[in-house]
Amino acid sequence: MMAAPAWKVACEEFVTGKNDDSSVAVVEHALTNKEITVLDLVEELGVHLTSTQAESRAQATRLLAVILHQLPKTFVNTQEAKFLAAFFSEKLQDHYSIMPHVLHGIYALTMSQYLLAEDILKLVQALFNEVQVQSLMKDDRRTVFCILAHLIDQRLSDLQKLDAEFVLGFIKVLDGEKDPQNLSVAFRLAAIVCQQFPIGNFAEELFEVTSCYFPIDYTPPSSDIYAVKTQDLVLYLRKCLAATPVFAEFCLPLLLDKLSSDVQSAKIDSLLTLAECAEIYGAEQLKPFLQPIWLVVRKEVFASMSEEVVKACHQAVLQIVKTLSIAISTAQSLLDDFIGGILLDCRHHLSEPELKLFVPSTKFLQVVASASDPACCKVLGTVVPLLESQFYARPQDSQRQAILVTLIDFLKIAIPYCTDIHEAGDTGPLQAFRGSVPALFLSLLSDRNASLRLTSVCGTQTLLDLSGFLSQSDMCLLAEHLVKLVLEDPSRPVRLESTKALAELSLHNSVIIQENVMPALLNKLKEEKAVEDYSSSNTEEIPATLAAISVSSHMVEDTVQHIFDYMRQPGSNSQQEAGLKALLLMVQQCTATGDRMHFFSTHLVPTLTGFTLEQQGDMFHTLDALSFMESIGQTVASSLNAGLATELVKFMISIVLEEDLSMIKNIDVNKLTRVNNISDNAALHALFAGSLSSCMQQVVIPEEVLAHEKEVACTCSKEAVCNMASRCYANLINKYREGANLDSLLNNAIKDLELRLEPSRYSEERLKAFSLWVWITKALIVRGHPYASTFKCKILGQLSDTELSEKAANAFSVLLHDYDNVLSSEMHCNIRLMYKQRFFLETAPQLVEGFHAAPTDQKQYYLIALSNMLKFIPRQVLLGEFPPLLPLLLQSLMSSDPSLQLSTLSVLSDLVRDTPQVLAEHVDTLLPQLLKLTLHRPNMNMRVSALNCLSTMTDLPHHIIYPYQQQVIRQLATALDDKKRLVRKAAVKTKMKW
Repeated sequence: MMAAPAWKVACEEFVTGKNDDSSVAVVEHALTNKEITVLDLVEELGVHLTSTQAESRAQATRLLAVILHQLPKTFVNTQEAKFLAAFFSEKLQDHYSIMPHVLHGIYALTMSQYLLAEDILKLVQALFNEVQVQSLMKDDRRTVFCILAHLIDQRLSDLQKLDAEFVLGFIKVLDGEKDPQNLSVAFRLAAIVCQQFPIGNFAEELFEVTSCYFPIDYTPPSSDIYAVKTQDLVLYLRKCLAATPVFAEFCLPLLLDKLSSDVQSAKIDSLLTLAECAEIYGAEQLKPFLQPIWLVVRKEVFASMSEEVVKACHQAVLQIVKTLSIAISTAQSLLDDFIGGILLDCRHHLSEPELKLFVPSTKFLQVVASASDPACCKVLGTVVPLLESQFYARPQDSQRQAILVTLIDFLKIAIPYCTDIHEAGDTGPLQAFRGSVPALFLSLLSDRNASLRLTSVCGTQTLLDLSGFLSQSDMCLLAEHLVKLVLEDPSRPVRLESTKALAELSLHNSVIIQENVMPALLNKLKEEKAVEDYSSSNTEEIPATLAAISVSSHMVEDTVQHIFDYMRQPGSNSQQEAGLKALLLMVQQCTATGDRMHFFSTHLVPTLTGFTLEQQGDMFHTLDALSFMESIGQTVASSLNAGLATELVKFMISIVLEEDLSMIKNIDVNKLTRVNNISDNAALHALFAGSLSSCMQQVVIPEEVLAHEKEVACTCSKEAVCNMASRCYANLINKYREGANLDSLLNNAIKDLELRLEPSRYSEERLKAFSLWVWITKALIVRGHPYASTFKCKILGQLSDTELSEKAANAFSVLLHDYDNVLSSEMHCNIRLMYKQRFFLETAPQLVEGFHAAPTDQKQYYLIALSNMLKFIPRQVLLGEFPPLLPLLLQSLMSSDPSLQLSTLSVLSDLVRDTPQVLAEHVDTLLPQLLKLTLHRPNMNMRVSALNCLSTMTDLPHHIIYPYQQQVIRQLATALDDKKRLVRKAAVKTKMKW
């Protein structure tokens, strides 16, 4: 007798429960290899599918469902899909134990691309008619929702043929659902049903089955990280309630009712839902509820102690006013009445700026005004004259200041709605105040009170942003006042803000700047030159002002020349720094817009190079001046394309390395070479290092440059120059192309620096070499180069060096710290993702091992190194590595190094909530040390940090910390009487938590 085919045997084994997985694989293989068809499989299972035993029918149905899920979507043909649809529809009437497998099979079948519309309708109708969904288990109900979700997403047009029948069926499926995951799907589907199906007579029923969950009161279990989040459910339900204007008559009363709740979360949810619904529902639906809504919102805005509730009120009213404004052609009176009622209730508060309701009222009116142009016109038409009259009626400067700030806030609201009056005849929301408001601010520019002057200057910038609001004569008068403030005002904040206002004016009217402002500023510089007085701080701010107002190409070029003329005059170092700062400001402004980069690379940098060589005795020797020079070079070079950057590199190399000065125009070359030794010019090197270190990676930097920078870093007598050279070398190494040349450079660097690091060398030489070694290490770590481990091991080895141990410990901070001008994306460097995490995971075990092996007098350096690393590592990475590191952190707290203790306290405070089980084992060691540090007299920050860490300790389980409660409270008495207010404040907070 011939043996039965393998797939038949597999079917029999599956139904009898002998071998599930392998049986499925055998049957699937037979189907995909065309040995059998789906219909053959059903026929083979027929005896089991029609068995009198429910268990046998269930197993056969389960096999069919599992197989369908594993087959491709295109495997089942139209005929088979029709047969299976009829089969599963019939099976929905079978025993309840078979239902889960039938639903599983239907879910697989609905994914078939060859399932016809008529079969889909048959399945859905059977699902609605034959299945009592809410009597099923949670997972089976989820399958039903998944079936509906898939069909709605993929076959919506087919389902729409059912019209109201589908709506009624969906209501029956949803009614009574309690599982959060199922509800998250159901709410999303309900919103689509509302928008895509004629809910008509079933609108109230559909609203009832969804709104009964409002507001959501659900807290996900802490043990389930995959549980549905509360906020997700809230948002899904909110979109459902706001899905159709048909819900308005049912939803708005519900929201008003919930707004009177004593539960804050219910109020906030109701207000935010109202904001979401307003636009969908429309003005006509909102009309009967506008007055009740305002009464509730008014109470919350003026009396609520919660900022969240007030913010939600703002959002709700903002959306309501926007909705009324959209329908203004048919609802003008609605908008006027609603805003009129708000103004009526807020108006008297605006007349009393000294009372507490002044600020809530103005903030709320600003929200209303920001909603639309009509709302802005109506609110500002009432508020602006009221604030003006209040300002003039108040003699106290503090009250006038508050009113002025409020007025500016209202003017800012009008900016989007203020049309250019010269181009259009629109009056705009502020047209009626074109005379009074500018006059108010201009008059205050000469007020005796510095705060009022400062605020009025800020206000003039807002007036400039109001398109067409200031007349030409107003702008001329404003420019005159601002120039006077820049030159003569005794308050530095006023002078700086006036500079910003002039820059804003330059963007709106550059003609006034060129004709009135720049001549006045330049004349002031000439007058100071005549009396040889450059010590005035006001005068040194003039170059920065000139830079700020230079917006056109012509102005930029002229200003650069004026600044160089200014720096060439005899004066102090601060004069030179002021000029360099102005040049840097101008370069940064133009870089942000991508303008004038060719001018800066071909004119500014060469001119600045020549200027540094002209200076007798290297005038630019201060740290600030050198920093400005380096930043100018970096900002220009980092913004250039490859072609311009290559030309700039060639120019700088010819000057610094080849000492060819012929490329510098308009200077006496013979004089330059006699006066200065180019290699010792710190300012020139700053410009050189900054320019070459920040070019794009496509720009080829010769190896001679790296050799030069390495030599300067190791031998220059000026520390600032050594540091710049080290940073430059690091940037260049990081961007150097992979290959044998880079390996050769690194091998040569290792040989050279190891020689300089030998203990027999002078201390200064070793420190310089080690500093360069650290920067090279950082460059390699950031790019993920294999040599990084070699360089890192050398730093670890220096932790035991008597002379370099402290430097080596602090080097770990340099290795992981982010710098704007070194090894950053702005400098076009190679930055590997998650290099910090990778470095920490490789290095932390080595530090722990080194700590245990080190002599007692050297252990602290390993702790400092570890603490320096922990500051820069994401918390998620630390959590996994925290347990083995905690004993070392406790040792760090007992160190005599205050910086180490502070760093450790910061780490412990951050992690105590995330790893309470680890800290619980060390409470008896940690608490006494923290209490001791609360008495650390030399350092206030230490006492505050220790108190904050003690406060977070209360998050540990109660039974762990309770035995120490009385001891902690008793020892906090000294901190409560500390002479520093911040310490006393932290002590009170800590005691209350304990």
